[in-house]
Amino acid sequence: MFGFIIRRLLWSIPVVLLAALLTFGLVRALPYDGDQFSSNPKYSKSQVEALNQRFGVNDPFFVRYASFIKDLATGDLGVSTKPGELEISEIVRTKLPVSMELGFFAFVFASLLGTSLGMISALRANGIVDYGITLFSTLAFAFPSFVTATLWVKYSPYYGWDTWSEKLGPIFILGISIMPYFVRLVRASMLEVLQQEYIVTARAKGLGWRTTVIRHTLRNSLIPTVVNAGPLFGFVLTGSFIIERIMIVPGIAGEFINSFKQPLDYNLILVTTVLLSVIIIVMNLVVDVIVGWLDPRISHD
Repeated sequence: MFGFIIRRLLWSIPVVLLAALLTFGLVRALPYDGDQFSSNPKYSKSQVEALNQRFGVNDPFFVRYASFIKDLATGDLGVSTKPGELEISEIVRTKLPVSMELGFFAFVFASLLGTSLGMISALRANGIVDYGITLFSTLAFAFPSFVTATLWVKYSPYYGWDTWSEKLGPIFILGISIMPYFVRLVRASMLEVLQQEYIVTARAKGLGWRTTVIRHTLRNSLIPTVVNAGPLFGFVLTGSFIIERIMIVPGIAGEFINSFKQPLDYNLILVTTVLLSVIIIVMNLVVDVIVGWLDPRISHD
């Protein structure tokens, strides 16, 4: 298992570098790249030249990319090119934890509720309970999160991020938007596992229903759900941007969206995008480890 973790960790390094390279190239392809300081009226011509020299704006592509990776590895994220020249590391330090907290609790809420409902739906397949859970998850999936967030803000006083009573609103809205994915994944995988020969044999030999479900069915049926947990967590992080804007959550979303307003804040766009990519890659690494624990055969491949 240790060797499996090391292999996955080593594979993550080139993936992170490739993600950073693609992001760096896309950001550089944005309009006015290389002219990010001259588009800001607060800088004089001499100041623009000095800033371009300082940040290597006129350097070749791969020189700038290597410099960016070096700065990122050392924690030097540069400064925002917006008026005020705030340190990007300070913006990330104060804003990103809020977005991560929202995403984490929403993901935990969605996974616990969705897994529970999916199990109940599978164990009561084709019954009134199954139909009720399916209807509930379908309705939750049909309503976009920005619609439910807008309705929540209009009719509920509990939104924002100052107290836990206010935090529950954004967490609930974001969590309920991805809960149907867990319901469908768990229900489908449990129904498939329940029809496997070893489950039928275990029941025929007198193994209790509860033991069969908990010890054999649940563990094997969770593997497809865990595999999809990484992409779902990425969906939560990006989906939280909309929730943050509507429900006044002081996360990284506001800074990221404002960075696209003229003059473009290339540094903040680049750092935020790369950090989110790294978080998703790390989450996928964690998922691989959990799947390897659930099914040891995978870790030995």
